[in-house]
Amino acid sequence: MGPSVLHTENLILQVENEHKAAAVLDLYKRNKIIFDKYEPTRPTGFYTKDYHFQHLKAEYNAYLSGSFLRYYIYTHYRTDRIIGSVNFNIKEGKNGRYAEIGYKLDLLYHNRGFAYEACYNGIKVMKKYYGINTIAAHIAPDNSPSIKLAAKLGFRKTVTNELKANVNGHNIFLDLYALDTSEIQ
Repeated sequence: MGPSVLHTENLILQVENEHKAAAVLDLYKRNKIIFDKYEPTRPTGFYTKDYHFQHLKAEYNAYLSGSFLRYYIYTHYRTDRIIGSVNFNIKEGKNGRYAEIGYKLDLLYHNRGFAYEACYNGIKVMKKYYGINTIAAHIAPDNSPSIKLAAKLGFRKTVTNELKANVNGHNIFLDLYALDTSEIQ
């Protein structure tokens, strides 16, 4: 199991439990338009505190079991407000364990290097504490900011139209990007 709190140059990355349901809901409500553009269609009740209470409880238990890690992102100068998250879903594949990464950042904090800083440090945790050698990212072909971030982190596109997802009520195909963590220092 990786550390529950990381302090980076500009950020605090922290695993949270159900007691942060209202703060997580606030993040999603503030960024509904931008997040919904690229994320899977939301289940009924998603924009309620109860939904996030239950979801955070399940995420925390998955963190304790070593199968999932989500760091909520805070800045050092605003420790009371969640500005995004980076998560890793740890899976078994034919070539051993790997992780799928997901990330999101409040629109007000884009273009400051925060998403890179959070993802990079999360990847280092995956490598050091979980022994993960490969990290996969499924990205929509029109999601230019995520493609740019993945490239900066060292991900390479490996498969086009690899996964079908329902985003905003429409079925789309996502491309698969992969990162060999041996390239991460």
